[in-house]
Amino acid sequence: MFDCMDVLSPGQMLDLCSASPGQMLDLCGSSPACMLQEKALKACFSGITHTDWRHRRSAHSIETQSSSSEELVPSPPSPLPPPRVYKPCFVCQDKSSGYHYGVSACEGCKGFFRRSIQKNMVYTCHRDKNCIINKVTRNRCQYCRLQKCFAVGMSKESVRNDRNKKKKESPKPELTETYELTAELEAIIEKIRRAHQETFPSLCQLGKYTTNSSADHRVRLDLGLWDKFSELATKCIIKIVEFAKRVPGFTGLTIADQITLLKAACLDIL
Repeated sequence: MFDCMDVLSPGQMLDLCSASPGQMLDLCGSSPACMLQEKALKACFSGITHTDWRHRRSAHSIETQSSSSEELVPSPPSPLPPPRVYKPCFVCQDKSSGYHYGVSACEGCKGFFRRSIQKNMVYTCHRDKNCIINKVTRNRCQYCRLQKCFAVGMSKESVRNDRNKKKKESPKPELTETYELTAELEAIIEKIRRAHQETFPSLCQLGKYTTNSSADHRVRLDLGLWDKFSELATKCIIKIVEFAKRVPGFTGLTIADQITLLKAACLDIL
């Protein structure tokens, strides 16, 4: 046995003596000293047979694989909380949007009750004041609908308190923004202003195309008026194109972009 252990280094000898049977088998299997004979191992560990040795090695391997597998399995995500479900509307049995004015109600009945209380509405029933109120018939009789709102527990005070609360809320201050124009922007604005003024100097002349307001002139339509409008529109389009070409940066755009801008802004330019 000692002849077989001569191939082990002092460090391996220390590990071999202090290791458990399963660990010692791994150490011997990964070292040149794996040539140790079974009878030498039996001399050191007389209580372990060949069958026990293989069984413990197999158990050690399975335990190692099991611990590694447990580390790799991710924990399942925590389930999402269930959505909040409200009871149907107490007034019309439609789908409820929450608790309004003391009871579970839909948006329609909530708004109807609020408007009725805030405006002090007085309704009249044209039947026997015992109409059936559901999501199909709720708009047929406002009197019975309001009475059912009171019957199921809707509170006037809740509406009034809600209104007073909104009144007490301080109004939000209006934000006034001030802009400081740079010299470059002022120069661009001045160019655009001058171009518009020089391109459209006489828009006030459109007044000469207005018709007389008397009844006789309204009956006798000037058939040549449409020709005048067509001629005026053509001139305006030409002037708009001339003005656009004088705007800084317009001519640098593609033809398609120029046409799109002219179509979208022709009335604003005039």
